[in-house]
Amino acid sequence: MQTQPTTDTPFGLDANVAAGLAYLLGLVGGVVMLLGGGTNKFVRWAAAQSITLWGGYIALMIVINIVLSMLSLLHLGVFVLLYFPLTMLIGLLMLIAWLYTFITAFQGKEVRLPVVADWTTRFFGSML
Repeated sequence: MQTQPTTDTPFGLDANVAAGLAYLLGLVGGVVMLLGGGTNKFVRWAAAQSITLWGGYIALMIVINIVLSMLSLLHLGVFVLLYFPLTMLIGLLMLIAWLYTFITAFQGKEVRLPVVADWTTRFFGSML
């Protein structure tokens, strides 16, 4: 899907540049592009999905840290051995998603990540 015309994008940027920056700069980039003005649906979608992607990653890492801390307090240290491989796998998946989203957005194509797109629609439906 190609981008919309560059009318009404945040800060007067081209739509693909604004969407790419929303993904490239993570959570902060998503918030800046979403609240920076403009009604371009392509940019707003990219910004909202970036917020959802990075917010979900941060929340997941916090939950994993809390659960594994509790398990170590209960002397179930064998589960703590899962921490490193689990966080490395999640980090690798996040790196791949981040690279894919910002490269594709800079090319002017809309990105819809399988699970993240559903959550984005649920959280930001009225703003898109």
